Amino acid sequence: MSFGRRSVFGGQSGGGGTPMVALNLTALMDILSNLLFFLLAAYAAQATEVEDKSELRLPVSTSQVRLQLQLTISITKTAIQVADVQVARVVKGLLADPVDEEGRIPALYAKLTSIKGNRSQSAPDPEASGILLLADQDTDSDVVTKVLKTAGYAGFVNVRFGVIAQ
Repeated sequence: MSFGRRSVFGGQSGGGGTPMVALNLTALMDILSNLLFFLLAAYAAQATEVEDKSELRLPVSTSQVRLQLQLTISITKTAIQVADVQVARVVKGLLADPVDEEGRIPALYAKLTSIKGNRSQSAPDPEASGILLLADQDTDSDVVTKVLKTAGYAGFVNVRFGVIAQ
């Protein structure tokens, strides 16, 4: 009587070949399809129209995702505005106001922290830490970087860029 070695898969080893293992992928495909659905649904947003500003030319995009109404920061050729209130000046595409040691724009930081403080006292809103950034298509990237850094320091970590749909 011969006792062969048992393989880790429960079959007899010693035949020289690799044992065949059946893998049921149905459950894995269900999980992946659900995950894909929820990821796609999370990126979809409500339709929102932004009012036209004559001095602001937004870049063009072919994206079909619409914007949600959030706190709006606009960077035009002459100013940086928070909710249509000027907080800093832009001259020839460059920031005219000085920045602090951390690279923040002081007037913008003060305005954003004030808004953040007012929002935290009211009912908590999941979109309270988000902003909509409307930057002129000719804006220097250094100005956009300073605005993003200032918003991050103020606690506004979710940023969406506004563009014109084609």
